[in-house]
Amino acid sequence: MRTMKGSSSRLTGWALAAVLLCATLTAAAATNNDKKVKVTEEPKMQRVYMLGFAISFKDSVACVTEIQPIDSAYLDAAHHFLLDRSLYSLQLQIHMERAGYKNAICNVFFDKKPMKLQRVLRKIRKRYERDASFHLKDLPVGEFRFKAEEYRPVLTEEETP
Repeated sequence: MRTMKGSSSRLTGWALAAVLLCATLTAAAATNNDKKVKVTEEPKMQRVYMLGFAISFKDSVACVTEIQPIDSAYLDAAHHFLLDRSLYSLQLQIHMERAGYKNAICNVFFDKKPMKLQRVLRKIRKRYERDASFHLKDLPVGEFRFKAEEYRPVLTEEETP
């Protein structure tokens, strides 16, 4: 008959390690309670150009919008990245669902210069016009237009000195 002496001592060692880890994490969390809430640097409202692309693999349809100017888009001051990008792609997704394309995957491209978006549009057209398994559909401005989203500041936590 085998004894379990060796395995129980290993189990006790693991239990001790788990207790020490929990104690360490609890102590670390207790020292981080001295945080204050700070508003990040204000983004800049700028004019950007936007291009939307949606694809439905279920229906084999790819849709592309015209390049549209957005006068009151907010860009991150530090990185010049479009804030609330997901809300713009959500606008396109809602339009696609109303048009009967459920589960469409939507993407938004933006830039300050429309010529850069022209290159992106050419690449999309080249890829999907060549692929016979997809039907590429244009969405004119009369059918779909992006609406500027309202900026809401994001609160972050920052440690106090």
